[in-house]
Amino acid sequence: MTFKESLEEAVENSEDRNFTESIDLIINFRDLDLSDPNNRFNEDFKLPYQADEDVKIAVIGESIVNNAENADRTISKSELEEMYDNPDQARKLADEFSFLIAEAPMMPKIGQQLGQIFGPRNMMPDPMPPGSDPTDKIESFRNTVTLRLREDPLMQVKVGNEEQDEDEVTSNAEAIYDFVVDNLPQGDNNIKSVLLKTTMGSPAEVNQ
Repeated sequence: MTFKESLEEAVENSEDRNFTESIDLIINFRDLDLSDPNNRFNEDFKLPYQADEDVKIAVIGESIVNNAENADRTISKSELEEMYDNPDQARKLADEFSFLIAEAPMMPKIGQQLGQIFGPRNMMPDPMPPGSDPTDKIESFRNTVTLRLREDPLMQVKVGNEEQDEDEVTSNAEAIYDFVVDNLPQGDNNIKSVLLKTTMGSPAEVNQ
């Protein structure tokens, strides 16, 4: 089945729930040495369409926050400095938000003071020059997902939800698949199976 046919089957076979189920893409790998860091993934990838309405972005700074009307939270320099003395606030920030943006001159101290919190969570802020407008970057992040492949030969990532336009969800899934295949040492020969599934439903296999 194509991506679209598999998506249709996954949604059709899903039982009615009292919430909107997400659609996940699952890729299982084979003959891939994951002890080699070059074969792992930890990539932020921009999708053609937003897949997750819960993506939240915080902007840190003195001047760029003035243009960050589409951010979910703005954090002043003084608020940031409070986190240096209270790491629990920084942990809460990293757990609550999907992406952080910060003025570039703040980055060295952020790395020094909070790197041990943000780094392992893959939440180090994306730097921007003081006075710049983060509007476009914020919108770009809303379409961004993180592709992770570590010790287990499996990658699972949200590509949309059951009420979203099927062509959008299909485009997201195909974009991720093409990117992953292009970055594997043996291309699609390293792919064991590709599945689409709803949150609570049974997976439908994609035959490429």
